[in-house]
Amino acid sequence: LMSKGMGIGTVIALIIGGAGMAIPEMTMLASIFRKKLVAAIIAAIFLTAVISGYLFNMLL
Repeated sequence: LMSKGMGIGTVIALIIGGAGMAIPEMTMLASIFRKKLVAAIIAAIFLTAVISGYLFNMLL
């Protein structure tokens, strides 16, 4: 993706978000935990991906 012109921060955010919020993983977590905890996990993964993407764009 980077060789086609996508920024490194975007690639990092895509990798973190894609690996962290896979549908099978979210389904498994939803069956184990309460919905509030699953929502908190999703929010944490989302924020981690966005913040790391911005940091990589600023630093590199």
